[in-house]
Amino acid sequence: MLKRHTTDVLAVFETHAGGDRASTICRGLGSENSYKVDATGQSGGLWFLWRTGIGDVVIVDASDQFIHARIANGEEVLHVIVVYAAPSVSRRSGLWDELRSVIGGLDGPVLIGGDFNTIVRVDERAGGNGRLSPDSLAFGEWINDLSLIDMGFRGNMFTWKRGKLERNFVAKRLDRVLCCAHTRLKWQETVVTHLPFLSSDHAPLYVQLSPEILRDPKRRPFRFEAAWLKHEGFQDLVKASWKDVFGEISQRKELLLREIKDVQEALEAGPSDALLVQEEELITALNVVLEQEEMVWFQKSREKWIPLGDRNTRFFHTSTVIRRRRNRIEMLRNSEGNWITDGKEMESLAVEYFRRLYSMEDIDAVVDKLPTEGFEQLTEGERAHLQKEFSALEIESAVRNMGKYKAPGPDGYQPVFYQSCWDTVGSSVIRFVMDFFTTGILPPETNDVLLVLIPKVGKPESITQFWPISLCNVLFKTITKVLVGRLKVVISKLIGPEQASFIPGRLSTDNIVLVQEAVHSMRRKKGRQGWMLLKLDLEKAYDRIRWDFLEDTLTAAGFSESWIQWIMKCVTGPVMNLLWNGEKTEAFTPARGLRQGDPISPYLFVLCMERLCHLIDNSVKDKEWKPISLSRGGPKLSHICFADDLILFAESSVSQVQIIKKVFETFCSSSGQKVSLEKSKIFFSGNVSRDLEKTISEASGIQSLRDLGKYLGMPVLQKRMNKDTFGEVLARVSAKLAGWKSCVLSMAGRLTLTKAVLSSIPVHSMSSIMLPQSTLSGLDKLSRSFLWGSNS
Repeated sequence: MLKRHTTDVLAVFETHAGGDRASTICRGLGSENSYKVDATGQSGGLWFLWRTGIGDVVIVDASDQFIHARIANGEEVLHVIVVYAAPSVSRRSGLWDELRSVIGGLDGPVLIGGDFNTIVRVDERAGGNGRLSPDSLAFGEWINDLSLIDMGFRGNMFTWKRGKLERNFVAKRLDRVLCCAHTRLKWQETVVTHLPFLSSDHAPLYVQLSPEILRDPKRRPFRFEAAWLKHEGFQDLVKASWKDVFGEISQRKELLLREIKDVQEALEAGPSDALLVQEEELITALNVVLEQEEMVWFQKSREKWIPLGDRNTRFFHTSTVIRRRRNRIEMLRNSEGNWITDGKEMESLAVEYFRRLYSMEDIDAVVDKLPTEGFEQLTEGERAHLQKEFSALEIESAVRNMGKYKAPGPDGYQPVFYQSCWDTVGSSVIRFVMDFFTTGILPPETNDVLLVLIPKVGKPESITQFWPISLCNVLFKTITKVLVGRLKVVISKLIGPEQASFIPGRLSTDNIVLVQEAVHSMRRKKGRQGWMLLKLDLEKAYDRIRWDFLEDTLTAAGFSESWIQWIMKCVTGPVMNLLWNGEKTEAFTPARGLRQGDPISPYLFVLCMERLCHLIDNSVKDKEWKPISLSRGGPKLSHICFADDLILFAESSVSQVQIIKKVFETFCSSSGQKVSLEKSKIFFSGNVSRDLEKTISEASGIQSLRDLGKYLGMPVLQKRMNKDTFGEVLARVSAKLAGWKSCVLSMAGRLTLTKAVLSSIPVHSMSSIMLPQSTLSGLDKLSRSFLWGSNS
């Protein structure tokens, strides 16, 4: 391992050696210098080794569970603390307090890493129970109290494992590297790699403070900087030429600070009116530059919680660095399950995957069209509303209602540019949009997109674990937002009551409560006839929609030729570039799919899904599909939808499974959709025998489970609630109120962030169920600690 990875500093834990034997081993590891905490018998042992030439290394403090070294190289100083927390909770009980006193008194960059022998989150463990121990909770509080930042990792999720059989296998992330905000900002590209397990039950951690990263500036897309809007001559420049050249903000800031210092030193020697006026002018200019600097990092940070104007530049800067490191893709598994680390190879894998996803390569060219009846007919008044001429006010409202700092499309301009310069550019935008609705012609490149990859899971390992989100140009989104404004008026009539997503007046909580009640009734079901609930997963649902199916759906729904032409012009023919670690890849042209990120896509998707609802309704009317009823004389339940989240209800029998499969085969062959059987689930009522459960599961190819897990982000409750039921709510709030943020925000900023987090994250859960008092107390404790400190 040491031959493959060059190391300047090496820490070894659980050495089980001491004395001369330890010295002999250290010399063989290739480092000239070492400090050793010998093992006690066969227990413990901690070594710190370093190469000559890295700087002056001083061992500041040490115990049987940590070594604190100060590394100085010229004016640069780094405090490195390597930790080996004892396996026994009682033995490490005082470790957190001891480290708190050590770290709390340090200035400058600090790096803390090693084997902490506990986890922070439930998802850092595979196997075992689903709860966090008091020791894990104390460790998490310790990280927050010291405002430390987890530096993340690449490679396998877990760093420790035990057990060779599935029934007794346990794996955890016990080893990690933490740092302070100062360290994160100083070494922004630091990479922590979980190397493969070798002879130990722990995976080695390899830390590179400044890894070599090759970037091509030519591949980075242009980005409009919102801070330019604060420049004194910006509006005049836009009016004159729509071009700009601004100096580097950081350079202007340093120049102004030097000039202010010089003037103030001159004032000390002898005050004069001229110097006082010059000082005031320089400070005014500096405030403008500081405001620009804050806006730059606000724009890059993507932080929605904290508003501009409170000089939270360091918070936005740190948030940007952490977000970039978290989003950077450095390792992926290929189709054979092997890790890839080469940048070009990973990029090619990603581009080829999405090129195939948006192609028609796995789709038959000829399909049978679905029945066109099912949509309620629009009235003459509704048709007239859709067809009437679009107004300049609608177009301007569409622009002004966009989020100011939404990520830009290929042209690099955010909505804030158009909103701030509307007096200059507004007439051009209105004319552009009006021309499209008049001629039906969309100029080339208008609907081109950048594809960004959003992780579905905490630490994705495969390219399939990313959502492709499309970044569209503002001009294009203006067109589709105008269309959406008209479409919202009639969409409720076209979409049946089973679909709750994106329809005005319908809520996800309605579906959540209904599923909860259905599961409750199914658990108590008696009698001979059983029920089943199928939770189906559509694989890449938006990305697989066929364009000919979409056009057929728009026709079946009764849209006019002009509306169909407008929508199909917007949907078809874009050029896509994957944005891979901030750089544009080679372009490809899709042949199907709705772009997630386009304002009109959700509405088009639910229209397409309504065709599935029609097929199910027809099957129920033909008495093939046998729905369930939760009460005597109550409504029949066959299906409910929230976008592509499908819940199906039917009597439990193999024949019903065959009917359901037939309906979905018909829909999928026409629409391009594909059911992911591996991610789908079946839940049976309490009166269904295990033998029948097994038979139906085998016939459907879907796993039968006693616990449905979550539906629309809420746990499907089957037992009494406790503090662990909503542990994820506490974990998400804790992540948003991380301790490092408290250190770089003012009191006003901390208060704003706390209110924003508490009014958003828990609300979804609280809207459909009363949270237990333990969870509410936990939320109160987190917010109080973030505002006032851990001891309040």
